[in-house]
Amino acid sequence: MTAHPYAGKRIVLTSKHEKLKLIKPAFDQYLGCDLFEENLDTDQLGTFSGEIERTAPPRETAILKARLGMNSTGLKIGVASEGSVSPDPVIPFVNSNIEHLVLVDDENQIVISEVYRSFDITVATITTSPGKDISEFLQTADFPNHGLIVRPNAEKKNDCVKGIRDLDSLNNAIAAISRISADGLVVIESDLRAHFSPSRQKNIAIVAKQLAVRASRLCPNCQMPGWGRSGYEKGLKCSTCKLENPDAIRQAKTSCDNCNHILLGQVLAKELDPANCQFCNP
Repeated sequence: MTAHPYAGKRIVLTSKHEKLKLIKPAFDQYLGCDLFEENLDTDQLGTFSGEIERTAPPRETAILKARLGMNSTGLKIGVASEGSVSPDPVIPFVNSNIEHLVLVDDENQIVISEVYRSFDITVATITTSPGKDISEFLQTADFPNHGLIVRPNAEKKNDCVKGIRDLDSLNNAIAAISRISADGLVVIESDLRAHFSPSRQKNIAIVAKQLAVRASRLCPNCQMPGWGRSGYEKGLKCSTCKLENPDAIRQAKTSCDNCNHILLGQVLAKELDPANCQFCNP
């Protein structure tokens, strides 16, 4: 049996926030590669706390991160992730964590990527001042298991204290930041960098497995890594009104980004239940 093209390969993971322990186990299991971490200043591409705005979309930012490590080490294959935590675009009043992970392979001129969206994320924020009781907030924020950031209220985010994981440091930061805040108020918020957010860490580990599995599968047509589900064929007629619902899922689609070979999976539905019809139930 021919060895997988990534078996034994040195692959660089570009990360400033200790992601190797989250990503390497899946890469060891499914690819058998030598994944190692290159600690570089990925903050130049954007920060969670907002001092530096991310200008590129998340997948493209992850690719840029991977190339930082590739350029630093001279390797042709690199990995990086980019995450976001924000109000979910579909479900109101719920925060979601979206994690992108990419494998950039310049030997084969391909990029393999996966994305994972989770509602299992601890994120909290409060505006307060020294001496106020914030015990309820700290419970919501899962402190000190999850780290915190303290910054001035309604000002530039450059003046902030990050990575707070004990009560003395938190109280000292509140006192110090309140003195430089124009109104004396401070904002305390979750530190969402991977090494201070255990709930994010779980999601990164999940997307790492997704990517490792995808990269382990070779396209049946061109034999390149990265064979996997790429979306769905859509469009079903309602069983009652017989009108076409263009967004209704008909069957899964598996494809290769390299040669665009596509295989359609098992048909999931042949017609749409009227309870899900946009015309019968607008």
